[in-house]
Amino acid sequence: MRHNERDIQFNVDAYTAKLIGRENVSKLEGAVLEIVKNAYDADAKIFCMYYSQEQQCIYVLDNGSGMKESVLRDHWMTIGNSSKKKVFKTAGNRIQTGAKGIGRFALDRISDRCEMLTVSEDGGLEWIVNWEDFDELKKLSDVKAKLYDTDESLLSYAQISDWKNRAVASVIRELDWGDTGTVFRLYGLHDEWGGKTIDKLKNHLENLLPPDVVNDFDIYFFDDETEIQKAKIISANLDSFDYKIEFQVCNDELKIGITRNEFDFGDEEERILKEAEIPEEEWKYFHGVVKTLSFFFPEIGEKENVIGNYRGILYFNKITATSQDTAKFYYKDIKGRRNLTKEFGGIKLYRDHFRVRPYGEYGDNDFDWLELAARLRRSPAGLGHKTGNWRVAPEQMIGIVDISRENTNLDDAANRNGIQEGKGFDQLKRILLSVITEFERDRQYIGRKLAAYKKKQDELQNQLDRMREKAEERRKWEEEREKQQDGEMSAAPVVNPEEVEELVDSLTARQEEEVKELRDEAKMLQTLATTGIVTNMFMHEIRTLTNNIGQELDAAYEAIKYDRDLDAAFQNVRQAIGFKKHFASWFNVTIESIRKDKRKRRLYNISEMLEEFLENWRAILNRNGVKLTAFCEKDIIFKCFAFDIENIISNLISNSLASFDRESESVLGKKEIHLRIEKWEKGFILYYEDTGWGLSDKYKKRPDIIMEAFESDKSGSEREEDEDGTGMGMWIVKRTVVEYNGDIDLSENKILDNGFKIVIRLGGM
Repeated sequence: MRHNERDIQFNVDAYTAKLIGRENVSKLEGAVLEIVKNAYDADAKIFCMYYSQEQQCIYVLDNGSGMKESVLRDHWMTIGNSSKKKVFKTAGNRIQTGAKGIGRFALDRISDRCEMLTVSEDGGLEWIVNWEDFDELKKLSDVKAKLYDTDESLLSYAQISDWKNRAVASVIRELDWGDTGTVFRLYGLHDEWGGKTIDKLKNHLENLLPPDVVNDFDIYFFDDETEIQKAKIISANLDSFDYKIEFQVCNDELKIGITRNEFDFGDEEERILKEAEIPEEEWKYFHGVVKTLSFFFPEIGEKENVIGNYRGILYFNKITATSQDTAKFYYKDIKGRRNLTKEFGGIKLYRDHFRVRPYGEYGDNDFDWLELAARLRRSPAGLGHKTGNWRVAPEQMIGIVDISRENTNLDDAANRNGIQEGKGFDQLKRILLSVITEFERDRQYIGRKLAAYKKKQDELQNQLDRMREKAEERRKWEEEREKQQDGEMSAAPVVNPEEVEELVDSLTARQEEEVKELRDEAKMLQTLATTGIVTNMFMHEIRTLTNNIGQELDAAYEAIKYDRDLDAAFQNVRQAIGFKKHFASWFNVTIESIRKDKRKRRLYNISEMLEEFLENWRAILNRNGVKLTAFCEKDIIFKCFAFDIENIISNLISNSLASFDRESESVLGKKEIHLRIEKWEKGFILYYEDTGWGLSDKYKKRPDIIMEAFESDKSGSEREEDEDGTGMGMWIVKRTVVEYNGDIDLSENKILDNGFKIVIRLGGM
C-alpha cells in the first residue's frame, strides 16, 4: 500500500552542465565564433577582440543592445533557455543566429574566469563567474555568479588605457561606441595565444562573414604587436575568377546566372568564334553578359522544395594551366593568381550571414562536403573530350551558400558542428550539384568547340608543313640537278633514305598496333558494360528460368526413381527444354555479343547481321508482353564492328523495358517497340520509338542530357535490382555514334506527352 506521497525534482550536476557546453563548443575557433554571433544578434555594429600578452587577458567589446537584468536572469543564466527561440528578429531587423541557450559556454572554453559589463537602456550590470566552480561536486543550482549594478563605461571597463598596443587602442577609442554594449574580461586562458593561434583565428574571422554581404558589422582582432592596417578583419576578395555562378531557389524554381570570365580571343575573336562554329547568340556571354537559366524542380529531378528560399554565389578558379591548354582554349593569363582556396576555403555555408562550420574549411574532412572529388574520379574526361563529362575539382571551387533560420529541415546539429543530416540537407546538396553541373556543361560546350577547332587548325598546319617540305625537297633537287649539269659532284648522303623509311614504317606500324589494341580494349569494355546492363535488367528472369529448369529436372528424376513413371518424366524434361530455349534467347543477346568474330571490323549486310539478333530479342520481349516491329532495308552494306550496332539496339531496348516497367501497362495501354533502318549516304539511319512513359520532366526540356555519363531516367522503375539505373547505356550509345561520325536527334521528345523517339545516323568510321 502506498502512502506519504511527495514530489521530488530532477537536478543536474554542475559538471554535467559544463560538459554539455564543452561538447557543443569544443574548439577555440568555435568559441570565438559564438561570441561574435552574440554580438551580431545584439545589433552590434562593432566587435573588438584584443589579446594582451602582457596581462594574459582577452578583452572582448561590442556596442550592441546589452542585457537587462530580466534577460540576464531568465535567459543568460538559464541553460538551454534562449531569448531567441521565438522572437529571432532584432530591433535592427537582423535574424538572430543562436537559439539553443548554450553559447555562453564559449566563455568557459576560452578561460577559467569571466568578468562582464553589459549596458542596456536600463543601465549597467557587472556579472562575474568562475567556471572552475562547475568542476566541484555541486548541484547546478548551487553554482552562483556575482551580479552588481554599475555606472562604469564600456571603454573604462575594457581598461583600454592600459593596452600595450597604443596605436590600435587609439583607433578603437575613436569609434562610435554609443551608450549600450557588452565587455568581457577573460582571465586564466586555456590556450597558448601565440602567433599560430592568432593567425588561425584571424583566418576564421576573415571567413566568418560572406564577402560584400554584411556592411554594418565591423570586426577588429589584434594583439600587442598587430599593426593598425591589419587590426580590422577584411573578408576575402573574390573578384578574380574564371566563372561566376549565381543561383537562387524561389518556391519550386531554380534560377541560375552564369558569367564567363575565362576566355580571351583578342583581335581575332570574330574569326575564331565563327571558325570554331560557336553560335552568334553565345558571343555576348564572353563580354560580361550573364547567361540565365531557369528550371522548375521536376526538371532537375526534385518533387518539391522542402527547404524554402535561399541563394548563393560560386566561383570557378583555375590554379594552373599549361601553355598548350592556354593556347588551345584561349585562356586569359592567370600568372600570379593567388590560390584563393587556401585563403578562403571551398564552398562555404552561411546561415543569416554567419558561417556554419566546418563546410568548405580548407584542410578539414568537410572541405569537399559535396563530394566533387568522387565525381571527378568517376568521370575524369578533359575539357575538350567529345563524349566524356568534364568535372570540376573541389580545389577549383569557392563560394557562398546563404541559408536562413527561416529555412525548414536545415537545423543545426546538436554539437554546433554543421547541419543535421536529413531530407533538407540532402536536397540542398543535390541542388548545389545541379547548379555546378550547369556550369560544367557551359564550360565544356565551349571547350569542345575550341578543342575541335584546334584539331582542325593542327591538321591544316600539318598539311601546310608537308607541302613546305615537298617544296623544299623539290628546290634542293633542282639545285642538285643544276650542279650535276655544271659537272659538280654532290656530297654523299649522311643517312641512307631507305633505312630512314624502314625505321619510320616500323615505328608507325607499332604505334598503329598499340592504338588498335587500346581501341579494341575500349570497345570490349563498352560491350561488357552493355551486357551488364541487359543482364541486370533480366536478373529476375534469369533466376526464375534457372529455378524452373532445376525443378523440372528434379521432378523427372523423382518420377523415374520412385514412381517408374516415364511419361511424367518425359513431360518434365520437355518443360525443362522449353525453359532452356528461353534461357538461350537471353544468352544470345548478352554473352554472345562478345564473340571474337564480332570484334572484327568488316563489311556487313546490316539486314542479315541483325536478323538473328532481333529474333532473339523478340523472343525475350514476347515473354514480357512487348511487341517488337522491325524493318531493315536489304541492301545496306556497312563497315563496322557487329557488336557496336548490337550494343546500340540493346541499350535502347533495355531503356524501353525499364519505361514499360513503371506500370503493369504502358500509358497507351500497349507495349510496343518500333525499329526501322534505312540507307543514308555512306551509312544508314536508325529510327527507334516505343510506347512507354517517355522521358521524365528532368530531361524534357533538354533531352540530350540523358546521353551524359551516369545520367539515368529509370528512377521510376519497379524492378528492385534496376531501381536507379546505371546511367551508362545512353552514354555508350552516344560514344559509339560519335566513333562512326554520326549524330543523334532526340528533339521530338520535347513535345511528346508519352513514348520515346530517337533518330541515329551512322556515317562510317
